[in-house]
Amino acid sequence: MKKLSNLIKNLIFCMVFTGIYYVITLDIIFSAITFLIYLVFFYFIYDSKRNKYFDTLNRTYEAISYMNNFIINLSVTNSVYTTFENMKSNVSDSLKLQIDSIGHLDVETKIEYLNNYFGLPLYGVFINIIKQYIESGTHILEISQLLIHDTRNLEDRLHEFEINGSRKEKEFLISRGLTFLILVIMKFSLSTLTKNVQMELAIFSFLVLIYFVAFLVIYYLYILNIFDISFIFKGEIYREKVETKIRKVKFKFKKRNDTSSDN
Repeated sequence: MKKLSNLIKNLIFCMVFTGIYYVITLDIIFSAITFLIYLVFFYFIYDSKRNKYFDTLNRTYEAISYMNNFIINLSVTNSVYTTFENMKSNVSDSLKLQIDSIGHLDVETKIEYLNNYFGLPLYGVFINIIKQYIESGTHILEISQLLIHDTRNLEDRLHEFEINGSRKEKEFLISRGLTFLILVIMKFSLSTLTKNVQMELAIFSFLVLIYFVAFLVIYYLYILNIFDISFIFKGEIYREKVETKIRKVKFKFKKRNDTSSDN
């Protein structure tokens, strides 16, 4: 339903801009060319960037939810296998398909394999924490505090980025849309002048087309910025912090055991 809504919205955009172009130039052939150019842009370029943006966004939210729920569940069950099985009932259909396809693997390998699905650096930290839990038996909440904190920070940052990006795109379209409105107003308020220009300047329609294409170029450069969430893949700092935390907890756990042995 959402995809259909986007398709209709893109079509409306193409028709509106084509209509504006025709009103300004009264050139049917170039209007058709404008429609085709805008059709290609919105359906193949804009949609591609937009879909990739939301797919990455949704996959990241899903990874954050999965890691946090897994840790909380594990703190209750104290069993990685039981927790993994419990989590299967609360995941998306696409993730469930991934899990079902690796049913023959052991649970630790399954958890590692899902890194291919999520593709999030923080999930690599999660894998290390689970390994540490299996090896040492330390309390899962104790060794995952920093990870939970960082996933929440990332989630908040994504929410803020998503809201700001949507607002900026609307502001851009409104501000640029006013320039097209001005062209239409000039067309009617200076109808005699524009008619003479069209008659004397054979490439008038082509020049207007260049302006419409320039808008698309600027719009493309703009969406490269508002759809850029590459910061979620820069997780090496998180990894280092969490691994340091694990080493500290492991040292404390070992020290506590040595003290108990001496007593």
